[in-house]
Amino acid sequence: MSQQTNATPAVTGDRVTRKVRRLAAEFPELGRVRHVEANPPSPKAWAVTLGFVAFCVIGAAIGNATVAGALGMLPIWLAICGGILWYYGGEKVVVFDRGLLIGSFAPFLRPHVVPFAQFAVGSITAVRPAWKLAAMLTPRTSLFTGRNTIWAFNGVAFVAVFGPVARRKYVDAAGTFSGHGARPSTAIVWWFATWRQPDRLVKALEAALVDLGHPVVGLSHHVLPLVRISGKPADAATQVPRLVAALEQSF
Repeated sequence: MSQQTNATPAVTGDRVTRKVRRLAAEFPELGRVRHVEANPPSPKAWAVTLGFVAFCVIGAAIGNATVAGALGMLPIWLAICGGILWYYGGEKVVVFDRGLLIGSFAPFLRPHVVPFAQFAVGSITAVRPAWKLAAMLTPRTSLFTGRNTIWAFNGVAFVAVFGPVARRKYVDAAGTFSGHGARPSTAIVWWFATWRQPDRLVKALEAALVDLGHPVVGLSHHVLPLVRISGKPADAATQVPRLVAALEQSF
């Protein structure tokens, strides 16, 4: 006799950190964690950092410091530079059943909450380089929030309302996330940049939205592969039409 199991599907993407688990428990309204997309330092970022540390140590050895003294500085420089990279690499998008946590998960910082109920589901776009979106869309909106680092060029962008910081005080008695810092109807262009390909994040967003009943089956086939953008406003309608269409509509 066969038995049916109701095992919870595995979380895809990157590691579910302790802070992700804690925030997930703090906001049960979002449902379960489905996918974690992190933006750790790229191999090139680590290589540049190690090169900088080596330059500083060699420079100290050539200068007044002894070789032993210069080598003694090595772990200090590695700890400082590694800590800076780790802190800036704390940016994540966590996909839940009913929304996102997007922003920095570094110590003393909290991400923003973006419920799918306040999300333009048809606006999802994958671009490179993500940081050019602001210049490209400025004639249409001046409201942007980009989660970016110097080593990240690929990005996933979407239009949603300005979500509150992930604090319990911004959830009302009905379980609704209240806007904080902008009117709830204000549309913001969000983007999350990473040095990796955005395929798995786009597919995770599609799966979550389909499970909620949104008619976006096959969305990833329209969004991927990513589009290389010029950053020129004149090219916005042809290169990022999904974002343009979402900005022209009101929530």
